[in-house]
Amino acid sequence: MSTPRNHSSGLVSDSHIQPQSISATYADPSSNYEETPEMPVLQDAPYVTSPSLVYASDTQNHLPNNCSQSLSSFAGFPPEDILKDDSFAPYDDTNFDWFMQAAPETQNLGFFEMPFDSANSNLFPHKVTQNAQNPAAMYHESEPAKENWLLNGTASAGCPSAIPQLSVIRVNPSQTGFYCQLERLTESDRARVQQSIRLALERPLWTPISLENFPSKETLDHCVDLFFANWNPIVSFIHRPTFNPTTAPEVLLISMACIGARFTKFSGAPGFSSALAELGRRLLIATVERSPEVARTETYFTSQLLLGVYGYCSADKTLFTYIDSLRGILVRNGKLIGLFRDPPTRVSDSSGNKTESQWMTWVAAERWRRIGWAVYEFDASVSFLHNQRPLFSTGDMMLSLPSDASCWDAPSAHSWMALRSQGSADNVLTHFRLAVRSTFDTSLSEDFQFNDGQHLHLIVLTLARFLWSIKELQASPLQDVVPEQWPFLAHKSNLLDKLDSYLTPLSIARMSGNDQELRQAVARALMIHISHLYGANDLMDWLPGLLRSAGKSEMIKERMKTWGKEDPVRLRRVIYHSAQIIAISRDFPFNAPYEPFFVFHAGAALWCAAQLLGEAPTDSESDNSVNLLFLDRHITDGDVDYFKVLKWIREGGSVVIGLHGVPILGAQSSHVQVMEETVRILRNMRVWALSGAFIDVLRRFI
Repeated sequence: MSTPRNHSSGLVSDSHIQPQSISATYADPSSNYEETPEMPVLQDAPYVTSPSLVYASDTQNHLPNNCSQSLSSFAGFPPEDILKDDSFAPYDDTNFDWFMQAAPETQNLGFFEMPFDSANSNLFPHKVTQNAQNPAAMYHESEPAKENWLLNGTASAGCPSAIPQLSVIRVNPSQTGFYCQLERLTESDRARVQQSIRLALERPLWTPISLENFPSKETLDHCVDLFFANWNPIVSFIHRPTFNPTTAPEVLLISMACIGARFTKFSGAPGFSSALAELGRRLLIATVERSPEVARTETYFTSQLLLGVYGYCSADKTLFTYIDSLRGILVRNGKLIGLFRDPPTRVSDSSGNKTESQWMTWVAAERWRRIGWAVYEFDASVSFLHNQRPLFSTGDMMLSLPSDASCWDAPSAHSWMALRSQGSADNVLTHFRLAVRSTFDTSLSEDFQFNDGQHLHLIVLTLARFLWSIKELQASPLQDVVPEQWPFLAHKSNLLDKLDSYLTPLSIARMSGNDQELRQAVARALMIHISHLYGANDLMDWLPGLLRSAGKSEMIKERMKTWGKEDPVRLRRVIYHSAQIIAISRDFPFNAPYEPFFVFHAGAALWCAAQLLGEAPTDSESDNSVNLLFLDRHITDGDVDYFKVLKWIREGGSVVIGLHGVPILGAQSSHVQVMEETVRILRNMRVWALSGAFIDVLRRFI
């Protein structure tokens, strides 16, 4: 992977702060891992009657040492109870999630959050200036933030089997009196309350699901196999070499099978997948309700992450609504168990094969780290996918960046050892905070070249998240009245320039012959291009409302026209980046879960821009000075078309703009052609049903 270009410009923030040192951890393959006294070894998962929660040999679990209660089986729970069906809560007009309103109504259930504790690793210090401050996570030197520390001296109430007696003395109103003049309850009111409680306890929690068509073991094997063959996140968090389906927990198998089934050619795959996902959701909820300590395990986080991504892309309303609340649960529980700090060092087993023991110890620590990053990515992605605020603060991220992917994918202990011993670069852990600072701190830029596609993906994700935060600040009611002139536009410009420096020309990446590098370059390019849409003032705030009204809201249409006239350069920039997203999604599809989001956003933005762009020159007006420029070509720096595009964005001029399916952008029917091309691309994205929900929305504009 080519080294990104360095920019000398920087944000007016803490990018100039000089750290005291660059701290890194070197893992010597020939040495044993040592246990530090202040970091207790994480206990293994307790015995369960069904397949173990441990799906690799030493999966970390965060149960308290004095916990004597064993976990119940994930299967065979009696039904719970519910008062009524939950309705799908409407979202604000500035949110892109409203398109799910046409989905079938199903039941939904909230979730319970549990506070947890765990040990964590030491942190490195930063110098602080008046313009920046250290995050609170810096000051938790030996343990994660215990938000429940005030309750340490209290005992858990447990689950009561009966209502405790409040008083043996009957309340006498003549003696106690009343402070407020309210209507008094009658015996019928008391009976009504009792009846509501009784019905809630007796009524089944969920609508029963028949297991008559539950897949055979051969079908389950096929779905799990397709999961590993097609599920390729940039930062993998399931260790395939040590995964054993015969000992894997049931809920994890269900979560994997529901995704793998999407890639089968069987009829009824979408409905089958969603039914499995719903079973997995119910299984997790019921299990945690009975054994809250399950929520401290890697299995819980891994299964919820898989169900979370599936829920966003399956077009199932129940799962979609549930996943939005799940995001906060994962972030909160992850913070409370110290998931976002490097795991404590563990002693490798000295008995048996030393290489095998070291590998398993390394895998356990690396799996912890990657699950933490998966939660971070799951949360941060909502900023540019759903136009929502991420719940996780980057100041709480104290994890090192993931280790080299080749070591993670090593099929055996000896292959892992061989890769680790080839060079010290693979053995050094890169601190996240220093890596992010190096993007603008020139004193650190030479030490962080970001040759690892995983690292570059997380850095680009973080910068895109920062851009959304600046966009949010611009909407503050104080933005234009405070005495200081906050340089938001300069911040956004610097961030977008830095993001652009991490673009890899896809024509070059394609010639490398490495599908993994091409996949990383495509995912990175989509994030960067969509960031330009979110950086275009309030475009992504009023655009969802316009789409929701099928383009009929006069108030939003007036805002659209004003937005187009405010800055013609910004309008042309949005057109270019939207065209690039459509071209990338058309030419380099990987069936990634979030691909439909990017196409939908880009097509909607280009539909608006096509109406705002000035009319193209007619045949009578055209002469040799009029140039034809296609914005959906995969150009590289230095190409003739590259300079033509730059000149057009900056200056405009007599240029005929087009892209595949839209010969002349700005012509009278070009906005309809944009929607037709967007729908065509979405129709080819057949794995994830969310593309169908987007198509239903866009068809109203054709």
